[in-house]
Amino acid sequence: MLERSEKMKTIAKLTDKTVLGLEGVSKAEPRYTSRAVLRNSNGKFAVMLMKKVDFQLLPGGGIDPGEDKISALKREILEETGCSCDYIKEIGIVEENRAHCDYTQISYYYFVHTNGKISEINLTEGEKATKTEVCWQNFDEVFRLITEFVPKTEQQKFLRARDTAVLKEVKNSFSEYSTILHAMKKSTWEEFRNKDLWGKQNIETEGFIHCSQPEFFWRVAPNFDSIEDEMVILCIDENKLSAKVKYEDGDNCGRSYPHVYGMINSSAVTAVLPFLRDENGWIKNPELENFEDK
Repeated sequence: MLERSEKMKTIAKLTDKTVLGLEGVSKAEPRYTSRAVLRNSNGKFAVMLMKKVDFQLLPGGGIDPGEDKISALKREILEETGCSCDYIKEIGIVEENRAHCDYTQISYYYFVHTNGKISEINLTEGEKATKTEVCWQNFDEVFRLITEFVPKTEQQKFLRARDTAVLKEVKNSFSEYSTILHAMKKSTWEEFRNKDLWGKQNIETEGFIHCSQPEFFWRVAPNFDSIEDEMVILCIDENKLSAKVKYEDGDNCGRSYPHVYGMINSSAVTAVLPFLRDENGWIKNPELENFEDK
């Protein structure tokens, strides 16, 4: 399920001047690609290791003729990692102009959550030749592997610069990609707040703990209108959860929501906000204004 803005922002414009220190501009028609910062249910991130040439990069690849960006993204992730794309959020665009080889490229980057592997990996012959394989690491390790790598060729310099720009964008606004929300009565939270783990009753009755992305919470908030008790909204860092998280559309509403399949560790709660409301319902908290309602 895609959260689509009218226009993706441009993260970086890479040229021979900025990457290689050389002059020149290519006027070649661009190649278009879809790429991902891909996170699994265990909070690990995918990095493609090209063992034969000692290089690593984020998953993704070219958009085929007649294919849209999201279809290409899903196909590339499936081919390279065997995984589904269960939640997709736009990051931005990286433009490349490589005058030294008369080549241009526009890459669309997305933050993607996968619930897991659904098929066998199907690499291209070129990827097989470089002994490419997917490896799952925590975000900081993926960041280190890509940003600290010393490239040996002009192409590697552009690939590193491209993925580095995206990873820095994600790192600098990480809460935008890792925060999920859970509402409960304030009295219940007061009971749970000093416990290491909580949510046992939810697990026993539902099988998981319901959460929401901040941008979708306005859709969820009316479910609590009938509760007269004072309530709170817990801001949870998905990457700090000890339990698995799956994005699922259980109500067939066309949107996937995060479901926590296990008790929640209190150490993952980064903030507790009051559930603000008036006669019309929930009032968006100032702390959540950076999240655009979808």
